[in-house]
Amino acid sequence: MQQLTSTDVNDRLIAAEEQCRIRGVRFTLLRQQIYALILQADKPVGAYDLITQLQQTRLAEIEHAETINNGDAKKVTQKNVAPPTVYRSLEFLLAENLIHQLTSINAYVPCCHPRAQHTAAFLICEQCQRVQECSSVPVQEIMSFAEHDVGFTVTRSVIELSGRCQTCH
Repeated sequence: MQQLTSTDVNDRLIAAEEQCRIRGVRFTLLRQQIYALILQADKPVGAYDLITQLQQTRLAEIEHAETINNGDAKKVTQKNVAPPTVYRSLEFLLAENLIHQLTSINAYVPCCHPRAQHTAAFLICEQCQRVQECSSVPVQEIMSFAEHDVGFTVTRSVIELSGRCQTCH
């Protein structure tokens, strides 16, 4: 999985916002927050992990606001993070090709080539949980074979290989 610096994350967020603007779709604050959390993660992240992280962020914001308001909690309201809202945001990010879903481990990773329509295979290390995205000619050939030789229309594909990475081997 790619390790992104804070500058990389910021650049990816700006690019995603521009992509959404061009496509005429809303890149809401929640979608931005979820995308940023996935970009910052050092391993695939599940939906409930995202919910927990968002809730912790909101609690920290409330504590900070209470500090600024001299402990007056009346001026600050807590808004819970609802699972359906997070799942809708994840579906949006998937539809915009910004992230990938790894179905075997029920987790999400950032796309290495956002904005580019491509087929990818994922190498998932069973020991360290690192993921490597492979977008290569052989993977694309599988898709081409399915569509052109067999007449199969692919609507969604996830190719996942589990094993041990070179570091853990």
